[in-house]
Amino acid sequence: MSCDSVLPANTAKGRGNVENLILYQKFADFVMWYEPIVERFPACQKPALCATTKNTCYRIMRMIIMTNKRRDKRSGLYEIDCELEVLRFYVRHAYKRRYLSKGSYETAVIKLGEVGKILGGLLKSENK
Repeated sequence: MSCDSVLPANTAKGRGNVENLILYQKFADFVMWYEPIVERFPACQKPALCATTKNTCYRIMRMIIMTNKRRDKRSGLYEIDCELEVLRFYVRHAYKRRYLSKGSYETAVIKLGEVGKILGGLLKSENK
């Protein structure tokens, strides 16, 4: 099963277009929601946790796009999974340092959980 198979049924004519991928959409939604929150971290964290978190988000987005273009998607999906785990660490760390409210943390966990479930389904289907 390729990443194209996770396209919504009504967008079949856009095959190969990464914007139609559910994984891409869900993660892009997370980034659009989370980036303004990260921007509000304390000034002392701007060059460290803020920049690292944003770079990790951008790296995952790049990996999603690149994996979509690969013939063998399995290795790319595993790389995305590893980076997603790193991002989860940054989110937990920000919450423990009280840079994130409980509500924002819970929302981030839910959104990243959705991305993780989609990714897990893709990994499972690629391993068949």
